[in-house]
Amino acid sequence: MPNLTLTIEDTSPLLVYSTGWNPGSSRDDESLELYSDGSYMFTSTQAANVQFVIQGTNFGIYGAKRSSHGAYQISVDNKVYTPVDGKASDPGNFQAALFSSIPLPNVPHTISLANANPGTLVDLDYVTWTVPVGRDDESLIVNTIQDTDSSFKYTPPEAWTTNPNNLGTFSGGSGHTSSQAGAQFQFTFEGDAVSLFGPVGPKGATYSVAINVGNALPNNYSTGKIFFRPNNVLYHANNLGTGKHTVTVIVQPGNDTSGESNSLAIDYAQVYTTPSLGGQKVAGDSRNGAVGSSQQAQLSTGAVVGITLGAVLAVIAILAIVMWGIFCYIRQRHNRTFFYGFIEKPQKDGQSMTEETARPYRVYASVPAESPPPPTAAERLQSQTSYSTLNNTPNTAQWPPSGGQGSSIDPLIPYQPQVPVNANTQEIIIPPRGSTEKYRPDRIPQLQPPPQGSRSRQPPAGALSTVSEESSRQNASLMIDASVDDPNPLSAPPPEYSPEQPISSTAASSFYAREFTR
Repeated sequence: MPNLTLTIEDTSPLLVYSTGWNPGSSRDDESLELYSDGSYMFTSTQAANVQFVIQGTNFGIYGAKRSSHGAYQISVDNKVYTPVDGKASDPGNFQAALFSSIPLPNVPHTISLANANPGTLVDLDYVTWTVPVGRDDESLIVNTIQDTDSSFKYTPPEAWTTNPNNLGTFSGGSGHTSSQAGAQFQFTFEGDAVSLFGPVGPKGATYSVAINVGNALPNNYSTGKIFFRPNNVLYHANNLGTGKHTVTVIVQPGNDTSGESNSLAIDYAQVYTTPSLGGQKVAGDSRNGAVGSSQQAQLSTGAVVGITLGAVLAVIAILAIVMWGIFCYIRQRHNRTFFYGFIEKPQKDGQSMTEETARPYRVYASVPAESPPPPTAAERLQSQTSYSTLNNTPNTAQWPPSGGQGSSIDPLIPYQPQVPVNANTQEIIIPPRGSTEKYRPDRIPQLQPPPQGSRSRQPPAGALSTVSEESSRQNASLMIDASVDDPNPLSAPPPEYSPEQPISSTAASSFYAREFTR
């Protein structure tokens, strides 16, 4: 048989307090939040008691044990138990069990809690009790029915409004309230037990409850409390059996201290049943406000597994898309191409390089130590060979050296002295260039006679016999002067002359001795 455990707070109308009880407040007690629902009732008056009636197999009373507390006494069905000391050292023990009953028969029981010592405190936080419903081999069904469901009938209709105070604290955002004496509502249901829920507060009204006929529970309650508290149990009945049952609640006359009529509000009802008692799950109905709290649709195991796998795959797909976007962004930003796989093992030291060969740009002849230093940039003269005087023979040895690496045309490169080649060579004096000078006709290049002390010019090439070039094998000191970029470097270097050795009497060759500085 499934068991239903019910809990009522200290503010429930089912708890009837004698005089001398007061609600705890945060102004007087900094530990208020340690109590259930942030509220409790306490008394320091000797013999002050709180009484309630339940129908169940066992119950429990909960409160606090603190340094200011004293002895309290419990009575069950006129059986008085020995007083129990409720004192405890600071900071105290909150929501502690003040009393737990032994198993009781499932019949109505009257329980009382009283202060046993004058001047000491005892407080009450909440009460629980257990109610058996149905058979042991079945599950409990709990249906929550909102106040707007058709199972509620309000009479007279004009005496009830749907705009109670603090409507935002009501379940489902709806509620019914009335302050007219004699106004009533009826709730019809099928189940073994029922609970009605609503708020309590300073303007709470007194009401009477009747269920079917011959119920032994007290039928007069009051929702009048010092502080407003929503979601309190206004009424409970169990062991009703199968079939339909009707609870009738009537508003009793009464006014508050200002003379205004007190009001009663209803929030929702809960019906407890089992299949063997003819109960069934109530589907939620937004039209009439019914909500089945225990029969909410449950997904099958396969559906749960499918949803879980789908969610996991969706997360993986999203992560993959994000990672691919980052990958593309990095590749585009750095203009790189990524390859996947293995790379070849790097060559060890000493192994020959087969694909790339390093070679120098040029190899120049050595400069004798006794050669004079080159002139400065301010003193140098640029010379240019008159190409019209060169022989028309295809012998490449007669052409002057071209501007390139080692050329002296660029003023930023150290001057390489040029030795006149033959008598047919004319020198052109080019004045130094100035970036800010204007054009002057008198500064154009002019032909000048050879400088003093220069070698006499040779006769024209046509009047002399051709002299064959010397073979490079005759002088081992000759070096190759070839460009790295030339795919067909010279097989033999041009002849080299020294100042002591006279140049051969030929005008066909334009080679002349050159000195280079490293």
